[in-house]
Amino acid sequence: MSDRLHEIIAQISVLHNDYIKDKKIDDADIIIDDLSTKDEDLKDHYLKLLLQYYFQQNDLKNVKKILLIGYKFDITFDDVQLAFCNINSGNENVIEFFDDSIVFVKDKNIKEPLHRIYDFYNSNESNKVNLEQAVDVIRKNRYICAFVYKHPELSFSEFFLNEDLLESLKRDLPYLLK
Repeated sequence: MSDRLHEIIAQISVLHNDYIKDKKIDDADIIIDDLSTKDEDLKDHYLKLLLQYYFQQNDLKNVKKILLIGYKFDITFDDVQLAFCNINSGNENVIEFFDDSIVFVKDKNIKEPLHRIYDFYNSNESNKVNLEQAVDVIRKNRYICAFVYKHPELSFSEFFLNEDLLESLKRDLPYLLK
């Protein structure tokens, strides 16, 4: 790693901890303003990580602010699981907002995030109504469908199996099921 990258990582760590401590983390506009005085490479790296952080926190308001200035990140199933576990109201959540992206997430790390999502869903009886839409989005992912089909012994496989999608995969993408 280059010296500059090490420097950026260290600066990001300090910035992020300061933003959390000062409660500035709750408003992306304040952070974007503050970053306007920083080096462009630091700003770019931090805003990508901040977008991921807001996604994981299910902070849709701040996610939208970062998206509007042109940033994006590669969503993983760990990100989806963390966001899912931060859904606590009937308001639109980041999983619903990123519906199309979630449906196409391809990640080798599926088992643990799905297990955590399943456990969270089942241990939050009073919150299930708020989680249903997100579960429906997750069930539309072809890689999740293929994974749970190939692992019927897992406690959560039946819960995540999307029969309609499975039939489509058998017909159109059978290699995913091998």
